[in-house]
Amino acid sequence: MIARCLRDGDIALDVGAHHGKWSEAVLANCKAEIHAFEASTEAYSVLTNTFSDDLTLNWNAVTNRNADQVFTVYRDDARLSSLHRRHSVESSLLPLGYDEITVPGITLDTYWMHRKDQIRFLKMDVEGAEYDALRGTVGLLRRGQIDFLQFEYGGTFLDAGTTLRNVWALLRRYGYRVLRVNKGRFSELKTFSSRHENYQYSNYLAIHERLAPVFLKEKVGISLEFERMLEYGIRPSGVLHVGAHQGNEISTYRKNGIKNVVFIEANPNLASGLKDRFTDQPDVKVIEAAASETEGRATFNITSFDQSSSLLPLKEHARLYPKIKVDHSIEVRTARVDDLLVEEGVDFQAIDFIAMDIQGAELMALRGATSCLNNVKALQIEINYEQLYEGCALITEIDEFLAKHDFIRVHTQTPYSEAWGDALYVRRPMVGCTSLGKMGRFANSLFQYMFIHTYARDMDYTPVHQMWSGDDIFNVIPGTASPPILPNKFEESGYEFKDSSITGDPKPRPACDFSGFFQYQTRYYLPHQEMIRDHMTFKGIYAERCDQISALFDAQPGPVITAHLRRGDFGTGVFFIAPEGWYLDWLSTLREEHPKLSVYIASDDINAVKSAFSDYPLLTEADLPKSELTHNFATDFIALTQGDAIAISNSSFSFAASMLNTRSKLFVRPVLERERLEPFDPWNSSVLLRGSEAEDIGEHVMSKKAMGKSKYRKAKLKKIFKWR
Repeated sequence: MIARCLRDGDIALDVGAHHGKWSEAVLANCKAEIHAFEASTEAYSVLTNTFSDDLTLNWNAVTNRNADQVFTVYRDDARLSSLHRRHSVESSLLPLGYDEITVPGITLDTYWMHRKDQIRFLKMDVEGAEYDALRGTVGLLRRGQIDFLQFEYGGTFLDAGTTLRNVWALLRRYGYRVLRVNKGRFSELKTFSSRHENYQYSNYLAIHERLAPVFLKEKVGISLEFERMLEYGIRPSGVLHVGAHQGNEISTYRKNGIKNVVFIEANPNLASGLKDRFTDQPDVKVIEAAASETEGRATFNITSFDQSSSLLPLKEHARLYPKIKVDHSIEVRTARVDDLLVEEGVDFQAIDFIAMDIQGAELMALRGATSCLNNVKALQIEINYEQLYEGCALITEIDEFLAKHDFIRVHTQTPYSEAWGDALYVRRPMVGCTSLGKMGRFANSLFQYMFIHTYARDMDYTPVHQMWSGDDIFNVIPGTASPPILPNKFEESGYEFKDSSITGDPKPRPACDFSGFFQYQTRYYLPHQEMIRDHMTFKGIYAERCDQISALFDAQPGPVITAHLRRGDFGTGVFFIAPEGWYLDWLSTLREEHPKLSVYIASDDINAVKSAFSDYPLLTEADLPKSELTHNFATDFIALTQGDAIAISNSSFSFAASMLNTRSKLFVRPVLERERLEPFDPWNSSVLLRGSEAEDIGEHVMSKKAMGKSKYRKAKLKKIFKWR
């Protein structure tokens, strides 16, 4: 792979470098710029002593956020060290145990944020943390700024709680094709089935879509991407074609229902031919000018192969295509596209698609088309990764300019040369969640909000949704009374992200209305923790209520423990009633360390539970000033976010509060199978425990309603007779 993919001058990232054997192999093959990342202090020391002059070394754990990480270093074999414990092999392969060290975590998006260079090769060997590392790389992946990516798969994924499907789907969504590597041969994983999820050691190579055809020796060309536009809900009706040449695309435009066509061509001979060709077609206009950012006159270089003619002098083009020379130069008019359309009486509203192929002058033309862009839904533009023409804009500059006008790049093709090709840009798509505020109650809505905003952020889409209770409570991006109706629908069928139909989906889903509960194992949301907590800060009278609660808690002689005891509709299925005794057992242990602790009880039936806690200084909503909150559940929710320790129920309500609690260092929840409270990490746990149901355990965790159901009574009688 090194020999096939890397060349002199390329950039490579070695993530999980260990002692640097992969980097050493790269340097033996070519003169590359290598950035190596290693979390183990011992291995990093080896790298420093061996490669300090040859590599850019980073003592970091590459992951999904910029925060300190706990890294497990195994004494038997440091190569198996990881951000995730190797539970499946610790007893059999690693009897000497492990040490835990704290390592600064970093995302590759952050590491590379100030550089526009292409990363030629990313090698990733991080013992099961590949999915985490890739979640911190989505910006680079979305822009196609990484050409080749190699990652390892095996039993480490099982220990980490992720799947090959998660990684495969993520890469596919960002335009990468994934190949399995087997003894020097490559087989593409085009579709995914359960047989691929075997946790057997193997390596995979992901190739960005623009390079895959050449790597796989596929014969493809460049064509107008009408089918792909349709995937984004775009069916153009009018086109502005800048750099028309002979106008041969007219048949494609007619086939795709284009009613209005405007051709702009700088070469006078070609422009004259276009006018003659379309003289009898009143819906086709031909304008002779060189599209640019200013009005004036300029030199136009006409080459021996006239499709390479340009306002700009040849640069790398002369090296790549030495037979193509500048034949002669002429002076032409330059003008802004906006001005040309006004002169010709073209209605801007009639143009919703731009095709542009003007040999490096694309950005100049776009700067003169800002009014026209307001109505445009898609653009297909020639792009450059190298300066084929002197002073031409590179693809990153085109990306940046169009991003300011609310466009994103969704497809890139360079089938003839890695240095140039075509890119399709579409107006930033919207994604929504009409189930928000309609499917379930407050906490369900909160997770639906979290999902649609994090999905939109990962894909660089625009989130839209209706109003919900959180608009009153938090500093969220508010919903609208009538959000746009989106044409596509997609329903979440899984609870955990490793089983999710959305996180396992290889397709981007623009213009899509998602439905579901989205209560994944919360590691899925961890890359967006800062944004989520920022959106979920309290505002207005709810912020005032938070201040009142904080003042009450601060006035207590010791820590305040917040506990959520759900009753009401609980007591059946996974929504079991956790007995007060489980909380009291945990509190008695905690009181040994904190004898002056107080307890705040949050409950939908406070009178039914508070007497059990009479041995503790007890706080409830009644100890706070009366308030006029629209949402009467808010006081308890806010209190749960402010406790010095928090004990939740098996409820998304208190789990969500624990995710927003930045004061607590201790979080516990009831575990039905073991009938006690156990610690959990609110940003790395399942929202609801679904391993057992109340009916499987007994009547002490069931509601009277559940006990009265005929299904339960029959099952109970069956057990009695079986015992007898």
